[in-house]
Amino acid sequence: MSVRRIAGTGPGRPRDVGMDARVLSAALQVYATHGRAGFTVDLVAKTAGCSRPAVYSRWPTKEALLLAAVRTFDASLDVPDVGSARDQLVSVAQQLLEGFSSVQGLATVRIVLDSRDDEDLRIEWEKINTVRLRSATEVLARGVARGEWRADVASTEFLRSLTGATMIEGLYTQMAFPERIRNARSEAERLVDFLLEGRRPPS
Repeated sequence: MSVRRIAGTGPGRPRDVGMDARVLSAALQVYATHGRAGFTVDLVAKTAGCSRPAVYSRWPTKEALLLAAVRTFDASLDVPDVGSARDQLVSVAQQLLEGFSSVQGLATVRIVLDSRDDEDLRIEWEKINTVRLRSATEVLARGVARGEWRADVASTEFLRSLTGATMIEGLYTQMAFPERIRNARSEAERLVDFLLEGRRPPS
């Protein structure tokens, strides 16, 4: 998960794209750290190193600012069809681990919780989740087609298990054992092999 730069639009003085990106990055950081209750324009402006009027000139309310920050998520997974499906699934798990151990990962958890009673956030979360899971679903289907694992691996339940495991591992490991995230590939291999245990076809 990374942050896209936002292009300026409209006539008049050119929009300061660097300022936009800095404020949106600060907004994600504040939201991830303090949640919706602690999300204020004052704190975002202070974190971004700009003034409140500079923020309000771009986003009229803190709700608009939060949604704009959430929309900067790039949740796509880069998983080329190279090597075994198992190796590709490890790549999916590694990218999820690295994402969930970041500021964006903590913000994701906040979005999931807050979207229960916020329709706008729920819509944005569904967009993020759909993009993120598309590549993972394709990898699972490849593994079935190649006979690397049973058909039940390409299921919503397995995908939820993988996503949930990487979310918990990413968040917990970042807090308790940050050195493990520096070797996220090994952690991803361990998780994938554990989840695939007993799901491979008999040899």
